[in-house]
Amino acid sequence: MKKTIFLLSLFFALWGISLSVFFVFFDIKDLTEFLNFIVFHSNPYYYSGMDIFVVTERTSNSSRSTNIALINLFYYLSFLAGALIYYFSKYKETKLLVFNYSLVFLGSVIKIFSFISYFNIDKLGIYDGFYIVITLLYIFISYHFLTKNLNSNTIENNQLIENNLENASNYKRFLNLFIDSFIITVIAFGFITYSEKNQLLTAFFSYLKTTFGDKFGIVVFFSLIKFLYYLMFESIFKNTPAKFLTACYVTDEDGNSPDFSMILKRTLLRFIPLESLSFLMGKNLHDDYSDTYVINNKRDPKTEKRYLQILSISFIIMLVVYFYNLSTTNHF
Repeated sequence: MKKTIFLLSLFFALWGISLSVFFVFFDIKDLTEFLNFIVFHSNPYYYSGMDIFVVTERTSNSSRSTNIALINLFYYLSFLAGALIYYFSKYKETKLLVFNYSLVFLGSVIKIFSFISYFNIDKLGIYDGFYIVITLLYIFISYHFLTKNLNSNTIENNQLIENNLENASNYKRFLNLFIDSFIITVIAFGFITYSEKNQLLTAFFSYLKTTFGDKFGIVVFFSLIKFLYYLMFESIFKNTPAKFLTACYVTDEDGNSPDFSMILKRTLLRFIPLESLSFLMGKNLHDDYSDTYVINNKRDPKTEKRYLQILSISFIIMLVVYFYNLSTTNHF
């Protein structure tokens, strides 16, 4: 199974990188319906955002360009790095892989929601059926890997690691807040960007703006995405994508998995103003009043520090590339 996970992860990563970089230069009209489905609609996940523009053709009077979703490319590069680290660590280092499979799970859930919102039985075709089957398969694979094969609490010989229930540091909590907030923002802006193409989403946003006003309506929508994001991940996995990446997880006071009511209370408490930053003052309100804790997984500190350094540098490089491209595009 470990080799299967490695090969599947390697395939997903290379497929995603190709989708992000090479296939954007192809005219979709030149592809058959089958190839269009395989290339663009059956990929493990796709997250739009931070697009950079690459000139594909330049003439004396004008130029043609295409856009590359830098966030999506960054995620798939981390998928590739995670697969290689997993292999060369003799299948022990799983953090980057579980992070990416959590994105696969999240992306697949969003695909199901989007399909339902776009659903029109009169236009239902054979590829729509394949789309649903493949998406459900991604949900099953990612869930199985996250809870069984890549579960950070089980390693060699499926023996349970004894944890000393060490609380996650403020540094980790800040990273968790930043990474999860970043992903939530990407999802929310993705829905907002494509709302004009969908009557259901258009009607939903119109309702929010009419009921709460233009600006506060957007705040309500972001809050809804945040609520569903944390409730789904922490109730199912006792983790979020950020916590998978920083190797920590949610427990009750005895080190056991918290029940749904505790997770629900924990999620609702996140909406207290400035609560997300309460850890800086030595308090964690959504922990303290839901009787939950964020605990470190047992890890090699040197390896963990190296992970975080590489990811931080990679993210900074991504930002530099994006803003450089933005400045040059605006210049021309």
